Amino acid sequence: MIGDRTARVEEAAPAAAPPRRSPARRALSIIGGLLTAVVGLAVIAVVALSALGVTRFVPVLSNSMAPGMPVGSLAITAPTPRAEVAEGDVVVFTAPSGPRVRVIHRVTHVFGPEDAADLDGWSADRLAIQTKGDNNPSADPWIVTIGDDAVWERTSVVPFLGWPFVWLGDPITRMVAFAVVGATGTIWLLTVIWRRPPRTTGEPS
Repeated sequence: MIGDRTARVEEAAPAAAPPRRSPARRALSIIGGLLTAVVGLAVIAVVALSALGVTRFVPVLSNSMAPGMPVGSLAITAPTPRAEVAEGDVVVFTAPSGPRVRVIHRVTHVFGPEDAADLDGWSADRLAIQTKGDNNPSADPWIVTIGDDAVWERTSVVPFLGWPFVWLGDPITRMVAFAVVGATGTIWLLTVIWRRPPRTTGEPS
């Protein structure tokens, strides 16, 4: 009887409490959680604003608009009525020739009806503009025609936030980044699994 009671007491004894983390580690954990939350909210806001058509975020992939918009910047744009586009505005458009890439350059000339004879395929219901990069020696080798009711115009520029898009534009860098993210996630998952305390199966009878 005495031996049975002793065994039951030993089985019912609580497991030793895990070691407490140091204040520095707790602070780092809190800071990491806050940063993760801020980044997550920022991503949600960017996606929501873009989906609602309020604004668009355009990474600057070259130095054609330096020094005002150097490579790695992030341009914030807003819709502007097509009829209000004027010389000096910085607008976003798709390159009419060559690779179909998105370009953000300055308007140097807005064509009017008097220029119709010089523009192939232009009609009065489309905006026709000449553009140029501020850092380029000459104007772009095309005439941009836009049929949409609104044109996306730059409103502000945030330095450095466009660098992730620049890096991911390179296939090798993109492959390495995905591999690093996948390996980091796998290591984190395995660490969480290995650190789980073993479950106690003994129950007092």
